[in-house]
Amino acid sequence: MPRISLRAISSRIVQLLPFAICGLISSCQSQQQSLVLDDYRLRLTSEYGGPAGESLAGGDEGQPVDCLVGHVAGRPMYAHDILDPMRDELSAVAAQSGLAQFRKEAQQRVQQRLEGEILNRLLIEEAALQRDPEKSAQFNDQVQMVAELLSRNSGMSDADFRRKVLDENGVTPAELAKDLLVQEEVRKYQLTQAAAAGDVTWKDIERLYARQLESFDQGSFTLARFELESESGIEPLREALSSWNPGDNPSVLESLGAKYASPRSGGLWLSYDFEDGGLPEVTFGVPELQSAVRALSMDSPVTPVVSVNGRPWLVVLRTFERANPSDLWDPDVQERLRSALQAEQQRRALTANRRALINNGDLSPSPNEMLRRLLEVVYNRHAPASTDEIDS
Repeated sequence: MPRISLRAISSRIVQLLPFAICGLISSCQSQQQSLVLDDYRLRLTSEYGGPAGESLAGGDEGQPVDCLVGHVAGRPMYAHDILDPMRDELSAVAAQSGLAQFRKEAQQRVQQRLEGEILNRLLIEEAALQRDPEKSAQFNDQVQMVAELLSRNSGMSDADFRRKVLDENGVTPAELAKDLLVQEEVRKYQLTQAAAAGDVTWKDIERLYARQLESFDQGSFTLARFELESESGIEPLREALSSWNPGDNPSVLESLGAKYASPRSGGLWLSYDFEDGGLPEVTFGVPELQSAVRALSMDSPVTPVVSVNGRPWLVVLRTFERANPSDLWDPDVQERLRSALQAEQQRRALTANRRALINNGDLSPSPNEMLRRLLEVVYNRHAPASTDEIDS
């Protein structure tokens, strides 16, 4: 039987839903989708009103339920909700750390996961509150319709599809359908929050243009990189490059590369456009080499020698052609600035909304107390001092 992929199913159902449910799910533009910050997949449990008799079946079926951590939006949250997905991660940290380092690292990771789960549940609750009352009354019917649509498009019998989804994703088809519908509700809710950020003013555009003037430079530059075969070639090569000016005959660099550099580096030109950032934004994997390259200029076109994996390297500014920056009155420039400003404003609006949800949400006890309860379980289960209990 074919393997069922949750990602493939999600993609397929988003394509099919507009035809199956009038107006229920509308496709989002790529720019809008980038505003939706899904830190974690929206996980639904049977407590969210799954069909009678259906429950989540995971690989740990029969495992005792951990302690109650707290309540979010009136619904219980247990330690296993947070810690089960982190079991291998925490075990790996414990195996590589002492007790003090483990406690510090575990607290950071568990806190991040806890905050994501709390926000996740609050977003689900808030999005549900925004649901149209007429659609709310029909929600269970829509879940069933989507589940049937998933099954029909799988090319499998209902029984085989149900078994495959349950085995590989730990949910029933109805729960998977509900998950997809709720994800779309949250996505729409966050888009409405981002849209409340307001418009961009002309003064905002002018200020950003002034701050980012260099990024609108036109032109390009190229670099020649040399990995020397041995240190004996350093001084002769530096002497040969002492009179080099960017834009001189490139055959000079080619001959020097053939004479002094290894075959995999001599004569390799790296090309850049100023639109992607100038010399100060060039990226190399070796920090020392990157710093040296970013300091290049027309007056200083050759880097000092930098050791990379035990071999001497240097980089030469081969060409440098720079034109005046694009004018602010260029429509493309204005659109680029406006888009950047809108994205930043919308990001801030989403961040403010999420902070408000946490500050005003129905949480009991406080997130700090929830974290304390979780860490008690983590330290008892994974702490290096009790290696015999790890993974118990």
